[in-house]
Amino acid sequence: MNEIITFGQNYKLIPGIKVFCESTKDKADRVTIIGIDLQPEVTQYLETQEHINLVDGRQIAKKYNVNLQISPYTLKVIFYYLYCKHLSNAENVFVCDFTDMFFQKSPFELIKNSKPYVTSENYLIQDCNTNSTWINLCYNADIHNMLKSKEILNGGNIFGNKVTVIDFLKDLCDDLKQIISRIGNYPNPDQAAINKLVYFDQHRYNILNGFEIINFAHHGTAKVDLQDTVKVNGKVPFIIHQYDVIKSLENFLYDKHNQ
Repeated sequence: MNEIITFGQNYKLIPGIKVFCESTKDKADRVTIIGIDLQPEVTQYLETQEHINLVDGRQIAKKYNVNLQISPYTLKVIFYYLYCKHLSNAENVFVCDFTDMFFQKSPFELIKNSKPYVTSENYLIQDCNTNSTWINLCYNADIHNMLKSKEILNGGNIFGNKVTVIDFLKDLCDDLKQIISRIGNYPNPDQAAINKLVYFDQHRYNILNGFEIINFAHHGTAKVDLQDTVKVNGKVPFIIHQYDVIKSLENFLYDKHNQ
């Protein structure tokens, strides 16, 4: 069994939610949304989607004593870990961002071994002020110097065999706990932690860097063909992430999936 898992907090019914739900319909055996304080119109919409498994994040938080005041970027990792470890009965999982993900093919077709998969943004850490800042703040200049020549690994998706993904998520939770103990409730620590953990022990992971899952954060000038199957630079990505960078693509997807 394959399961896509995401997390949302305090959302209104924005178009990206419908894009996510519509595009995941035939991409996994189960699509789970862990929700915290979603607006009533979101809950009502999700309950009409037969393939969606809506999980109350507050119940998980209460059972496992999760502090809901910490950053959503930290919370999502904690909830992914707790859900995968205690509630999911899938063999393979894909944990990901929610409102800026568009699925064209099943990501589970990409799994070739039992190691967890992460995705490169195909852009160097040293060339990105935002990622450099995150790493310097969450760790220090020495760690940044060790990582700066590496490609940015995106924090918006982790997937693979559930057992090894759980191990990775547990390591991330432990690292995030240490970051919070050093600098407090920083809003965006997850991507820094993923880059540090993966590159410090790289043999344990698969890194996709062929635009199988494209992130548009640094590729806003890519050539996009707006057809039923979207092509980017002549190729069909399995998943398109941060499609809002290219407004013509965002509008196309919103129009298509928000009838």
